[in-house]
Amino acid sequence: MPFLNVVDPAFTLTAPDVLAAQDSDWYADTPLGPFVLRYAESQHLLRDRRLDHGGEDYMRRNGISGGPIHDWWVPMLVNRDGADHRRLRGLVGRSFTPRTIDGLRPYIRARAEELAETVDQADFVDAFANRLPLAVMCELLGVPAADYDTFSVWTSDIGLVFGLAAGGDTAARVERAVAGLDGYVDALIDEKARHPGDDLISDMVTAWRSEQNVTRDELRNLLVTLVFGAHDNTRHQFSNTMVTFAEHPEQWQVLRDRPELTDRAVAETMRWRPSAATLFRRAAEDFEFNGLTIAEGTFVTVAVQTAQRDPRAYPGGRTFDITAVREAPLLQFGAGPHYCLGSALAQVEMGEALPVLARRFGAPVIDGEVTWRPSLGIHGPNELPLTFSEVG
Repeated sequence: MPFLNVVDPAFTLTAPDVLAAQDSDWYADTPLGPFVLRYAESQHLLRDRRLDHGGEDYMRRNGISGGPIHDWWVPMLVNRDGADHRRLRGLVGRSFTPRTIDGLRPYIRARAEELAETVDQADFVDAFANRLPLAVMCELLGVPAADYDTFSVWTSDIGLVFGLAAGGDTAARVERAVAGLDGYVDALIDEKARHPGDDLISDMVTAWRSEQNVTRDELRNLLVTLVFGAHDNTRHQFSNTMVTFAEHPEQWQVLRDRPELTDRAVAETMRWRPSAATLFRRAAEDFEFNGLTIAEGTFVTVAVQTAQRDPRAYPGGRTFDITAVREAPLLQFGAGPHYCLGSALAQVEMGEALPVLARRFGAPVIDGEVTWRPSLGIHGPNELPLTFSEVG
């Protein structure tokens, strides 16, 4: 069986040895357990009820047995199942509707146009990728614009929870972010209870107070998770998208010439370089899958970026092509009852912003050093110095 040292800081999910391992078998051995490399097996395991998210075990595996990270992560929505999961997800779902998301389109377009004025010859992460989803998240949730900068660091650092295995100061940064967001959201709940507005948090606070089937601690946990999910994943997806187009400038020209391909381009950039680069599940019982015996408590990692280039699911999938029709759904948003609540919002943000940039600018050009978050978990550039080529 292939072995991949996924905890090596130099490891990448699309390196030649990883793709060779995918050609060889459906999974590889790693220091973290089985690493699923192919699409079909990934799709199956993300839906397999014999696997859960193993919140407590994940914390324990990373040396955390208590404190702010543990107390946020373990009871989080994603670590609930069955009726408990449906109860909490229902509180969000009643307010976070397709109509709500669609109503944000004019705001997203206007904000993208405004931010595009300063994006040329700047760090793209700071000038655009960070600011647009942060502004949209604050508009959706009803967070005062004056608090954007405070939120920005916390909502960026909290996403490092998926990369705790990287070590260093990761845990300390996540802990500061969780503690900060907990305190802020607590105050926001009280403010929205006193002065409700036309926003998602006000709607959730109203439902919470009237129905009394969710505790205050659960409400705060839900809101902290929403705040982080609405910002961090999307900001990395924007940056990953621009890196991809910098590597494929001819595809940027196609998008400029054919803006009707925007939806396909969004899906293709998410397939090619997803921000949720890996997803993990824990075996809730002993079972056998496709010749592999998986013991209870084993963590199984889905290599999303690798699997989304699997030519068995995506013919020609090792080529980036925004004109291609891809039938297989993306893996990065999960599957089944835990399918990501924010997937539609992320795609709407990308779908409104990309045409704005493509209309204004020629292909992006990387103009300096790019450093990256670890490949495991949420992945993307820490900074992305960009310029844009002349419009042909």
